[in-house]
Amino acid sequence: MKLFAGIILVLLTLNCSDSDTDDTSNCTDVFCTEEFRTITISVKDKDGAAVALDHYKVVVLSDGEDITLNASSSEYEWMTKNGSYPLFSDKYVTKYRNKEIEINFQGFIDDELLVDSDYTVGADCCHVTLVEGETDIVIANP
Repeated sequence: MKLFAGIILVLLTLNCSDSDTDDTSNCTDVFCTEEFRTITISVKDKDGAAVALDHYKVVVLSDGEDITLNASSSEYEWMTKNGSYPLFSDKYVTKYRNKEIEINFQGFIDDELLVDSDYTVGADCCHVTLVEGETDIVIANP
């Protein structure tokens, strides 16, 4: 009986480990969907009409890095028509994998700052996620 208890104790000890060998943390065995995700900000006036920002800027608060996504003129036209602006996308999954960062979104009309919002975003092995922050912004007087 002592031998049986000893063998069980050895097996349990060998199966328990504090080492971080979970493949999920390094994403080697993770299967991702093919979709490309982008977290967007909706900017509207008090009547619900889309607000056309002249320009916007997204920066990482810790180091000031500008991560504003480039858009073609037709893409920007669509954004202003719909009042929908990209905040953070899967473009940054590799750089911010398994991390959370704080970023700031600023929106301007005639060089006047109308939107100034902070967000916490992150990324897992596959896609970006919004951790904290309001994505529906209402401006009183654009």
